[in-house]
Amino acid sequence: MIDVKDEISSFTFDIIHLPDKKFVDWCTENYTINRGVFNVIDNWFFDHGLKDIIQRRTAIIQYLKFLQNWSDPDSNKLFVSFGKGGVKRSLCYFVDECQHNHNSQK
Repeated sequence: MIDVKDEISSFTFDIIHLPDKKFVDWCTENYTINRGVFNVIDNWFFDHGLKDIIQRRTAIIQYLKFLQNWSDPDSNKLFVSFGKGGVKRSLCYFVDECQHNHNSQK
């Protein structure tokens, strides 16, 4: 699984501890994902071992930052679009990249 032990900034710490609805709203406003995509991401991390809400939300923010850097910066779309199965594929790619980066730092 991915390493979520990175230092958490005080800003991120405050975001992670928002009530559920406010956290989802913050994610949709800052990373142009809709609620359905958020739910897929949240469930995927939960199903892959991140049962702790703090670790899961940290991973969600790391993933959304990764996705933001990976997507088209010139896109004027209201929401990020993935296509069928695209969210899960991008999550797998994200985890692979995290593991590769973690292993290369050893």
